[in-house]
Amino acid sequence: MGTINWLAVVLSANLAVAIGLVWYGPLFGGAALFGRVTGDEQGPAHKSPVGGMLGAIVLQAISALMLAHAFARIGSDTLAVKPWLYWMQSGGVALAFVGPAIFISYARHRMPLREALVDAGFWLAVYIASGTVFWLLA
Repeated sequence: MGTINWLAVVLSANLAVAIGLVWYGPLFGGAALFGRVTGDEQGPAHKSPVGGMLGAIVLQAISALMLAHAFARIGSDTLAVKPWLYWMQSGGVALAFVGPAIFISYARHRMPLREALVDAGFWLAVYIASGTVFWLLA
């Protein structure tokens, strides 16, 4: 197993939060990132248990750390010869695990399909961006 690229973990987590600020800001309706959860369009918003921006960065760092571990397991020699594995691994996690989990959860809670698509799209964008950070810093 290779070493974990800690700089890529930190940059990836912070980039994910920056993407979230744009994604849930000007792109998709101005929803607050990780700070408020509505659940009901007419009801009052409630504080998120995540803990605001610091909580968002910590949770994103956990995701980035898992990607870093996967890339370390693959090894830098293999990744140098097959750089597409950065996006295949990171995008694969988003498409095969995160996206379906979002859709199942939102269907169970009878949330709108648009919400599931926006959130699944966010995670796909974040994971692809994370793969790009690890590739650039390899």
